[in-house]
Amino acid sequence: MNAVLPTDASLVAQSVAGHRPAFAQIVSRYQALVCSVAYSATGSLSQSEDLAQETFLSAWQRIGQLGNPQSFLPWLRQVARNRAIDHVRAQRYRETP
Repeated sequence: MNAVLPTDASLVAQSVAGHRPAFAQIVSRYQALVCSVAYSATGSLSQSEDLAQETFLSAWQRIGQLGNPQSFLPWLRQVARNRAIDHVRAQRYRETP
C-alpha cells in the first residue's frame, strides 16, 4: 500500500491551528532545501544549520501571516534567503573596522 503524503497546504493549515507534528513534517520535508539556501550564502555548514533553525523558527512564528497556503514553498525559500542575507550583512558589519 502506498501512503498518501499530506500536501504542503494541508500541513500549513494544521500548523496555523497549532498542530506541531504537522510543522515537524514541514521541517523534515524542507530541512535540506533550507540548509542549501543558507549554505549558498554563507559557505559554512555550521552557519547554514543555524540559519535553517532560525528560518524554521521564524516560519513557525509567522505561518499565520501566510495568505495562500499553496504558496508555502516560495514563501519559505524567501524567509530562508532573508535570514541568510541578514546574517551576511551582520557579519560584514562586524568585520568592518
